[in-house]
Amino acid sequence: MVLPENVTGVASTGEDAEGRAGKAAETHCGARPVPGRLQSPDSHAHSELPADPTGMACAIPESGAPALCALVTGATGGIGRELCAELTRDHGVLALVGRSQDKLDELAKNLAERFGVDVHVFVADFAQPGAVDALASQVQAANLQVETLVNNAGFGYDAPFAESSLERQRALVRTNDMALMELCHAFAPGMAARGHGGILNVASVAGFVPGPYMSTYYASKAFVQSFSSALHMELRPHGVHVTALCPGPVRTPFWDNADAGGTSLARMTISAPRVACAAIRALGCNRLLCCPGVLAKVIVFGSRFVPRTWAAAAASALQKPGK
Repeated sequence: MVLPENVTGVASTGEDAEGRAGKAAETHCGARPVPGRLQSPDSHAHSELPADPTGMACAIPESGAPALCALVTGATGGIGRELCAELTRDHGVLALVGRSQDKLDELAKNLAERFGVDVHVFVADFAQPGAVDALASQVQAANLQVETLVNNAGFGYDAPFAESSLERQRALVRTNDMALMELCHAFAPGMAARGHGGILNVASVAGFVPGPYMSTYYASKAFVQSFSSALHMELRPHGVHVTALCPGPVRTPFWDNADAGGTSLARMTISAPRVACAAIRALGCNRLLCCPGVLAKVIVFGSRFVPRTWAAAAASALQKPGK
């Protein structure tokens, strides 16, 4: 589904105001547009914002050429929605990926009306084998080239491992890790060939410590962090930015979906708009890691010095179901 361009001008909500406050709180690197590249023609929709804050503005394609787009998986989630809004600053075309057609259509309509961007939606369930190949084919058929890839799809599972559902653990690994790797493999070659692009992989501070009661989830995020660090070094000479977003707990439906809404950790959250703003800024600067929030920075820094048995014990106390 493609929604036509619309005129912007929807009034800011309270959540928008919170996002602006979060933006002011984050350290901005002052990224500039990549030389020789142009902003999308829809950039006037954000005239009150600095031009191309990410440094990843899309070039205007020649007539008939594939349109450069930002593709966001897990687009309808809490962080995903805010990342989409941030990306409209310098992308005139968005490709939204999620499991629910209705939620994707609602988000696409909202983004088109607020920011005047063209929006394509693709339904995909990355827990199913072959989902990434099918998505890549659909993106090509829509005459799109992925300029910025945001791997945000993922979920957690809070349960003692020995008592957990193996099928749900498999789905978690397929979604959080396999799909992310396959998407990078599908779209990174084109970015490298063009000499520009960006990949934002959503990891977590969970990737820096062991996580009793969410063991597979924590391990899946360790993979994302390590994999992204390697890609960062491999693709940097080709002009492609790669950043791993490693937030602490964020106020989204993730915690309830993971059956972890009652844990102590779920009550130590920061806002999704603040996380999204910091992430897109970090990608524009080509920072290896983005760890928004004080708690995230403390965990990442402390993980270098605290014995892993202590870290595991602390995570167990915070993450244990029913705490």
